[in-house]
Amino acid sequence: MTKGQILQKLFVRFLAKMKFQNCLFDDIWYSFIEQRDYLNSQENFDFIYDYFKELLEEDFFTMDISSIPPKYTSAYTTHQLKKLSLPKEFQSPYETIYLKAQNIRNDIHRNQIEIECLHECFKEFPPIRFQIEFLIQQKQQELVKLESRESALTELIEAFN
Repeated sequence: MTKGQILQKLFVRFLAKMKFQNCLFDDIWYSFIEQRDYLNSQENFDFIYDYFKELLEEDFFTMDISSIPPKYTSAYTTHQLKKLSLPKEFQSPYETIYLKAQNIRNDIHRNQIEIECLHECFKEFPPIRFQIEFLIQQKQQELVKLESRESALTELIEAFN
C-alpha cells in the first residue's frame, strides 16, 4: 500500500466518524490533522484535497457555493465511507452483508410490531387466549433467531474494519 493510499484510508475513516455542517475544506483538514500532527504537510494537504475534489465532494457532501471558497456539509453514511475505504474485492461482499443485516433489522421491527399486536389481542379476546399465546411464543422465538442473525452479520461487518 502506498503512502497516498494509507493517507486516503485514514482520511475516509476519519470522515466516517465525523459529520460536518457548513465547513470550509480547511476546517475539515484541520480537524483531521488535529490528532495526527505528523500528517500536517502541504504535500499531504494537496494530496487529500485533490482526492476530496475528485472522489468525495460530489457524492458525499453538499456544497454551499454562495461562499467562496465553498462550504461543505456531510451527506454520507458511515456505511458508504466504510465501503469506500475497503479494497475493491471486499466492497461487494461488504455491501451484500450490510444489505442482509438491514433486511433482518426490518424483519425484527416487523416482528416486534406483530408481537405488540398479539399482546393487544390477548387482552381483547379472552376466549382465544390460548391460541394467541401460542402465536406470541412463536413470534418471540422467531425474534430471537432474527436478533441472533443480525448480531452475527453485524460482527461480520465490524470485521471489515
